[in-house]
Amino acid sequence: MEDMNKLIEEDPLFALEKLLTGVQSYSIRTLLQELKTLMDFSSDLDHLLSNQESKLKLVSLFHGLNQHQRLLPSNVKEFVEKVQNFFNDNILRHTTSQQLLRKQNQLLDLKTDLINKLLSAKSTQTHIDSESSAANAQIHELSLQIDDLKSVVNKCDDQKQKLKADCTEWAQQSKELLSALASTEVDVIEAERMRNLATEGFANLKSSFPTI
Repeated sequence: MEDMNKLIEEDPLFALEKLLTGVQSYSIRTLLQELKTLMDFSSDLDHLLSNQESKLKLVSLFHGLNQHQRLLPSNVKEFVEKVQNFFNDNILRHTTSQQLLRKQNQLLDLKTDLINKLLSAKSTQTHIDSESSAANAQIHELSLQIDDLKSVVNKCDDQKQKLKADCTEWAQQSKELLSALASTEVDVIEAERMRNLATEGFANLKSSFPTI
């Protein structure tokens, strides 16, 4: 009633319409009930923030409540603003967190690729060493085939140099990868901490939902 008296002073025509139609009171109650239902059925904050339909529903509810904020009781108005600020902040944090996780997954995929290349390189090196050793043994044993066997050794040496160059490049990539992973680790930990705080805040919001 206090809010209605204030509305009568500020905008008597608008107040008259609200008093006579009674539509807005029902609309506000419905919007608040839908907001409460959405929060109650969304026990997982991450799922709520990841669900495009839920986010659009939140935006729609906040838009409707903001249109009628002059009719909201002060405690309900304050709570609606608190909930809206909470979701605005955490939608941004959630987006940042998802970007960090995607980046980390990409780096981990690159690490796996480099490890596979390392294993392949080691296998190739073992094969080259074996072939080179066999060729050198045959050089001593088969003097008539010395020229042919030296050609095999030279080929192995060329492959070894190429492999060494590849390993140097992959080692540099590994160094850069580990540096990138280290730089994101702190951000990921902070994002997880903020997500936990958000989850706790979300639970507190639901438990403090005002009686309409």
